[in-house]
Amino acid sequence: MTLIVVTGAGGFIGSHLVRRLVREGHRVRGADLAHPRHEPTAAQEFVTVDLRDPVQARCAVAGADTVYALAANMGGIGWTHQAPAEILHDNLLISTHTIEACRAAGVRTTLYTSSACVYPGYLQREPDAPPLAEHRVFPAEPDMEYGWEKLTTELLCKAYRKSHGMDIKIARLHAIYGPVGEFDGPRAKSLAMLCTKVARLDGDEGEIEVWGDGTQTRSYCYIDDCVEGLIRLARSEVTEPLNIGSEERIDIASLVDRIAHVAGKKVRCAFAPDRPVGPRGRSSDNTRCRQLLGWEPGTTLQAGLERTYPWIAQQVAAGEESADG
Repeated sequence: MTLIVVTGAGGFIGSHLVRRLVREGHRVRGADLAHPRHEPTAAQEFVTVDLRDPVQARCAVAGADTVYALAANMGGIGWTHQAPAEILHDNLLISTHTIEACRAAGVRTTLYTSSACVYPGYLQREPDAPPLAEHRVFPAEPDMEYGWEKLTTELLCKAYRKSHGMDIKIARLHAIYGPVGEFDGPRAKSLAMLCTKVARLDGDEGEIEVWGDGTQTRSYCYIDDCVEGLIRLARSEVTEPLNIGSEERIDIASLVDRIAHVAGKKVRCAFAPDRPVGPRGRSSDNTRCRQLLGWEPGTTLQAGLERTYPWIAQQVAAGEESADG
């Protein structure tokens, strides 16, 4: 049986991907700095490694037929503003050592997870900005240091494909969300953090702080769709970067209303326009995904929230009970 390695298997997307691959009957090795926080890993083998070290990167991918390279120092907008040097430093090392290790090990297929953060800021300055198509990445103006590293590694992947004949796929992920992910602190993404704030309200109504003025827009992609897209891309003949995201766009104020409805609460927004908000408008253009994979993410935001909010609310309640106890 061939071996599939998932780096970043201790993280949100990685843990879901491992579970799906194991369910399909594959032999999977997870690799990360730590095991998943919220539930045990499904991987038959899990190695604790620091991919900033080239020796450990080689150990992580040894014997692999396919490597899903998800590992990264990442988080929500709070984290990207808090630790830009750490993010750039760590991710350059992780990505470079992982790709070189895959080359040296003769890995058949490597899939690198990039990000919508590679897209230029000048395309995202209005809430109704057009969806982001893959060819619009240049002239470059990525989103902060995290985006610059992702774009740099995309170029590295392209160079390795050209120089070494490697089969490297690139997935540009757009705002992935779902249960069993970070929901609190600077590493939590916007949707999860808003769910947490709503869950922490005392009673069935109240006010939460919302960064920005509420008009900024995003398209959120549910975790199951993300995993499906990654697997389809890895098994395809596609050689160019490909968006994996939803085309269903929503503004943040409306997102709060949606979360409140799922929670059965009345929520008022206390907007904080002085806090970081990132691009004013970001959504995925799935034209190429439909053309090249014959597929696109199909989970509606409503359906995804109905699966995500209850899990986050349960974690919040458990944490409060633990603190009270």
